[in-house]
Amino acid sequence: MTVKIDDKTLEEHYSKFLNRQVSRRVNLQFWDDFLPEGVKPHPNPYVLAVGMPNEGFFPVESVHINVVEKPFQHLDYPFKSEKIHAGAAGEHGMDEAEYVKSKVDDGSMVDIWKYDPSNKDNIPIANALQYFDSRGFPQLIDFAKQLVGFLNKPAYDNWDIMAASGSSDSLSKVFTTLADEDVTVLMEEFTFTPTISNITSCGGIPIPLKLNITDDPSEQGINVEYMAQLLDNWATGDYSHLSKPRALYTVVTGQNPTGMTQSMEKRRAIYDICEKHDIMIVEDDPYGYLKFLPFDRSNPSKNQYNDGTITFEKYCKEILAPSYLTIDISGRVIRLETFSKVFAPGMRLSFIVANKFILEKLLRLADVTIRAPCGISQAMTMNIIDKWAESYDGDKVKAWLLWVMKVAAEYTHRRNVLTQALEATPAFKNGMFELVEPSAGMFLSVKINFDKFGDISDKLKAMDSVNYKLIEEGCIVILGYRMAVDRKFSYDRSNFLRLTFAMVPTDEHLQEAAARLGKGVERFFKEYQN
Repeated sequence: MTVKIDDKTLEEHYSKFLNRQVSRRVNLQFWDDFLPEGVKPHPNPYVLAVGMPNEGFFPVESVHINVVEKPFQHLDYPFKSEKIHAGAAGEHGMDEAEYVKSKVDDGSMVDIWKYDPSNKDNIPIANALQYFDSRGFPQLIDFAKQLVGFLNKPAYDNWDIMAASGSSDSLSKVFTTLADEDVTVLMEEFTFTPTISNITSCGGIPIPLKLNITDDPSEQGINVEYMAQLLDNWATGDYSHLSKPRALYTVVTGQNPTGMTQSMEKRRAIYDICEKHDIMIVEDDPYGYLKFLPFDRSNPSKNQYNDGTITFEKYCKEILAPSYLTIDISGRVIRLETFSKVFAPGMRLSFIVANKFILEKLLRLADVTIRAPCGISQAMTMNIIDKWAESYDGDKVKAWLLWVMKVAAEYTHRRNVLTQALEATPAFKNGMFELVEPSAGMFLSVKINFDKFGDISDKLKAMDSVNYKLIEEGCIVILGYRMAVDRKFSYDRSNFLRLTFAMVPTDEHLQEAAARLGKGVERFFKEYQN
């Protein structure tokens, strides 16, 4: 059962969260939205008012897309190449024309024509290359609503969705709407640093929240006790000279940079705190679909996505972490999702879920800035999902999530390979570093165990030194402290490296990178102790 919230209630409560720019954000229209009484429009007018090119001007008749059935399918091709076009046609290459023809003949291509009256669900080129509503194409919005309704249906009824040009655009829209010079925003003490820039560019002030950086799934993530005490004692605490926070920004699953996930119990506790102190929750979830089961050290190559342990039903009901939306009874959650991490970041396609009052303000921002996301990106994404759905009785949500499960399987394999390789290094075996096992996403944290090897007066300089050794060994990582909201605040928890297993092409690269990391850490401790 969902809570009913009307438009008036939303406006009365959430107007106070808007910044001063919102009232000035007016799209000055030069066309007629209404006609005075007595004017009777012609039933078949010739339109000379709209400044849009006729689709006949578009230089594209059709787009035909060859879609793989699984990630890294090109490695299975008979021609010997990591890249499909490497080599000449023949023994070590391919005849591209024949290959494409075979895909056309077997009907596996995704075809996007300028006009496609045969399929109302498809987005044709005539629409994809044209100006369109800032909200996004109806096909994409309908799919996103189905996806949210299936997995993370809000606990109130007055919500809506709009498309955006990737998570960075979503974050920019949200904080350009919420943040002002006197606004404070709570954030995890280590976070995706461009969001800090989004807030500060609006004059806002980011406030760090302590993180429990641990393997314990019930404890990892935001320190709830610290958050509660901070807000309960705001008027007498370290930040008493600042306004009380307006919003909480949190990367909820597979957190960047730590790879941790907030438990459902922790999410409920944090939501209750935000209800008590009337704080918006900006839930950024780019990694949530890439969820892992614990690493099995007795069988390090075990991948439950590939051995049948994780069925579609189990993945949806037990593996995925439910959104804050599912416990949101008052409409205070703004959820950000993206196609970047599970489809392609260059598509620049994402969507925002929020109460209708807030969403309308975000739409007004889109109207006066970039308008809708790229039409080709929307068309390619939705038409590919439609093609996949043909195998599942038209069920787009199931077709999409089954693809996402294949991506999660590949990330699970990479997590396994990197973890096993790191734990095989002498540096790990000698206690020089330890791992914080990721629960989702594409990041793994390596804690450098300074305390086991004497007192280090400046941990940040020591981390720099570790980094220089790694660079010399040929292993490039991110220092955790460089993703801190406040380096002084996070000093005691800054002794970690952020590794990603997303970009490297093969298992061998992961294994060699782990070996190099181990050598670099060994060199640091050897030189430090001498």
